[in-house]
Amino acid sequence: MKVKFVGSFREEFPPPDYPEVVFVGRSNVGKSSLLNMVAGAKVARVSKTPGRTRAVNYFLLNDEVYLVDVPGYGFARVNKEELQKWKQMMERYFKERKENIKLAFLLVDSTTGFTHLDEQMADWFEYYGIPYVVVLTKSDKASQSELSRAVAQAKKRVGEGALLITSAKEGRGKKELLSRILSI
Repeated sequence: MKVKFVGSFREEFPPPDYPEVVFVGRSNVGKSSLLNMVAGAKVARVSKTPGRTRAVNYFLLNDEVYLVDVPGYGFARVNKEELQKWKQMMERYFKERKENIKLAFLLVDSTTGFTHLDEQMADWFEYYGIPYVVVLTKSDKASQSELSRAVAQAKKRVGEGALLITSAKEGRGKKELLSRILSI
C-alpha cells in the first residue's frame, strides 16, 4: 500500500485527476485514526482535542484514488467565525467535488450511535446523490449494548450492505474498508 500526502486545502482543491473517497464525521470520531489504519502508516495527524483538522487534506492511495480527510462537525474548541469558515469550506468542497466523490464514509462513534448531526450529514449525502457507507468507529471501546444500538440505528438508515464496523486500535474492518476503496 502506497500513500502519499498531497496537501491541505482551504481555498482551491487539487485537480480532479483521481476519484475521491471522503472520510466524514463528528469531531473526535476517529477519522484520522481510521485513515492511518487504512493507509497502514501514520499519514494523518491524530489528536485527542476535537477540531484539529482544519482543512481538506488529500492523500493519494496507490496512485489511483484520493483519500480525503475533512474537518469534523459538532464540538470543536474554535470561535464562531472559524466554524463559519469551516462550514463554507465544506459546502464548497462537496458542491465542487460531488462528481469526483465516488464514496463517502460517514463515521459514527459506536459508543454514542447516530446523533442529529450524523442524520443531517446522511440527509445531505442523499440530497446530493453522493453514495455513502456508515462506518461505526471505536468498536473496541463500545459495550455490547452500545454497539448493538449503533448497529440497529445504522441498519435502519442504510441497511446491512452499507455498514462497516471498525476499530482503528484493533485493525477491525481494515480489509472491508480497503475493498470498498479499491473497487472504485
